[in-house]
Amino acid sequence: MTRFFKAFFIFVFFFQTSCALYKPKPIASTDTLNRAKTDLKKIENIKEINKEFREGTEIDLYTAIALAINNNKDLKVKILEASLTNKQIEDVEFDMLPQMAVGGGYTSSEKYNATTSATVDNNDKAGTIGSSYSTSRNRDVLEQDIGFTWNALDFGLSYIRANQSSDRYLIAKENEIKVANNIARDVVRAYWRALSAKRLMKKYDPLLVKVYNALNDSQTIEELLLQKPMDALLYQKELLDIQRALQTQKQSFVNAEVELKSLMGLMPYDNINLVGTDQPLNELDMNLDEMEIYALLNRSELIEADYEERISVNETKAGVRALLPGLNFNATWTSSNNDYLMNKSNFEYGSSVGANLLNVFRAPKIKEINEMNTEIIREQRLALSMTVLSQVHLANIDYQLSLEGYDTADRYYNVANKITDQVRNAQKIARFGELELIREEASLLVAELRKDLAYSDLQYAVAQVYTSVGLDVISEDVDNINTKQLASRVKNNFKNSSKKYYARVSIPIDKQKPYVKEDSENFSKYKFSANTFKMEGNGRTQLEAYLKDNSSLPRWITFLPSQRTFVINNEERDEAIDEVELKVVASNINTSVEDNFTLIIDPVLREKRLAKELKIKKAKEAQLAKAKKSKPKTKVNMADIYNDEWLLSRIETKNFSYLSTKHLKDMVAKYEKEQLLEERRKKRKDNPIAKFFEKFKEDLRSAAEVHRKRFPKKES
Repeated sequence: MTRFFKAFFIFVFFFQTSCALYKPKPIASTDTLNRAKTDLKKIENIKEINKEFREGTEIDLYTAIALAINNNKDLKVKILEASLTNKQIEDVEFDMLPQMAVGGGYTSSEKYNATTSATVDNNDKAGTIGSSYSTSRNRDVLEQDIGFTWNALDFGLSYIRANQSSDRYLIAKENEIKVANNIARDVVRAYWRALSAKRLMKKYDPLLVKVYNALNDSQTIEELLLQKPMDALLYQKELLDIQRALQTQKQSFVNAEVELKSLMGLMPYDNINLVGTDQPLNELDMNLDEMEIYALLNRSELIEADYEERISVNETKAGVRALLPGLNFNATWTSSNNDYLMNKSNFEYGSSVGANLLNVFRAPKIKEINEMNTEIIREQRLALSMTVLSQVHLANIDYQLSLEGYDTADRYYNVANKITDQVRNAQKIARFGELELIREEASLLVAELRKDLAYSDLQYAVAQVYTSVGLDVISEDVDNINTKQLASRVKNNFKNSSKKYYARVSIPIDKQKPYVKEDSENFSKYKFSANTFKMEGNGRTQLEAYLKDNSSLPRWITFLPSQRTFVINNEERDEAIDEVELKVVASNINTSVEDNFTLIIDPVLREKRLAKELKIKKAKEAQLAKAKKSKPKTKVNMADIYNDEWLLSRIETKNFSYLSTKHLKDMVAKYEKEQLLEERRKKRKDNPIAKFFEKFKEDLRSAAEVHRKRFPKKES
């Protein structure tokens, strides 16, 4: 009965323990709180890491890409996945080692496991069971053993599995490269949009204030009945439409910067110093055929498919090898405290071979299944190759469309800018009201925004071309490299892979006789050659003119880019101006070049001025030459009189004969003053004058005497 209760209580204990495992257990609030604290601590660490970028570090396009590669969480996940796969390789390698098992145990029983036996005669019938019992085991036995087991078949399978794990690691690395390239592509668009938002926000706020003030003024006019109610309301309605449009744009500005920060792994509220870049992306230096071949060789998706095929082939080998007979080798050492054993410790070893003979019929099917799986992977890769080629073509088409879109947006902005200037000038003479000016300024801001968005789409299209061919912008691991070094590497990779456009001045304008010609009584013109600039790149060539110091042209000079012509308004021009230093800048989407020249306004007046300046110059030169002849050939700079090294050289050489009386007097006066400071100068060991002072006074007196004898007339 006691044994029954013992067994019953043991059964109840394990039953309750097992049932307790299946009960739902919600996460405790303390665990949630600890998790939140841990996350906050990690966020604070991220803040500290990003501190340098909040404190004024300039972030250009390539720094933004480098930050995204180093800090982006999606990329971090791919890096961790690759690291995990690498660790799994190490785990699989252990399967190739022999198995070493260690065991120990204690066995006890209430009674001896005693046995008896019976004799068996020739007719296979058991006799009478014996009356005596025997045992070969103690009731309490302590046993331990250690053994090695190695299966040759398992070793071969483990080797194949290790190769498969290595291929999966390489797949994870390709995924890492793919994610990094996609992030770089997304950063390109987000960067240019955020940069545009930063620049346009400076124009947005003053315009919004102007709209707000105009709206308040209109409401005041309506209330005072100074205008028809319907006219005032329509005026306010249009102002509110403009205000709403501007507020919508502001939201897009904010979103652009937040998107960029998210890609770079920064906090949304981090302040960053976004700056322009000196090297925007240029199109890939490949024709379409070269791009197709490069994509088929380097796209991560296709390389992954190659690894998947190799994994499938190895799976076929593993499946066939698993059907082979298994060859086992074993060795075991055992020990026991059983008193009935003759040898309480023993060493056993052996080998065995085993196989399932029915696997002979299974092998062809397994091979057929794996080969079919490999064929499916190859067909998938072929379909993927066709998709990759389609992406390359679509990326190029999108790039060409982006070029057209940017050109249209640029032309629209130029027209809107001219209209705004016309309305602004007309308002000064009260030909237009404030509403018209506000409307055009808002329209100009929208046009500028659309132009910037078109440029960001163009840059994104270029980055998409790079991504479509599988160009690796990182090219190497980034474990032991800082952000600045990575930014420089990314910049160089883009630069080395892009087309090299050049722009040069074929015929300098200075060599084209830049003299204005009278076109009418009040206007003069000058037109330079269409072959002045030699440009490569995409988009139309745009010409802009400035003064040589980059300031705007004066009101009396008008530049007509399409005609390459400068128009001079002689009525507004100062009659004393005979020439002007100008600069013409030629640019397209990819490159730019400038040419400085002197535009001759009035040749006659210029010749008179130059002749007068030449005459004055010659007169000054003649005067200087005359003064030089009247002075002694050996000229002493008065500043050198007070130069210690110069004086020391005179002392050592005793060369005072060429000095004038005035020079000598100045020198004596100086060193009489030096005598008053003798005590202080003696403390300066590095002063070479101190130790020569006394001797120098004597040398000066003797030199003065020699001088009086040599130049008696000057002395008199």
